[in-house]
Amino acid sequence: MAAPLYPGGLIEIQRANLRALLRHLFREKGTWIAVAHAVSFRRSVVLAFMDGIEPGHMALARSIARTVGLSLDDALTGKASPRKAPALVLVTPPKRKGGAS
Repeated sequence: MAAPLYPGGLIEIQRANLRALLRHLFREKGTWIAVAHAVSFRRSVVLAFMDGIEPGHMALARSIARTVGLSLDDALTGKASPRKAPALVLVTPPKRKGGAS
């Protein structure tokens, strides 16, 4: 396994797994501001991590894992998928009152 860039840091595969979880949160929340609010970090920190400008750190990793409902180890190793997508519900059209349907 490759060594982190600095003691206590993240290696590239861990950063890639965390970025995948952040993309999942973005699809779920709709904006990077909402993602940043959910993980309790500034949007600039989240986007710098997503763009590879910042290498990330364990506090960010813990917060991402907690937000998607995974253990830190599962989030870093990519072993578990993020929260399940909501079940699809079939919607039936409303019945018309009177007249031909």
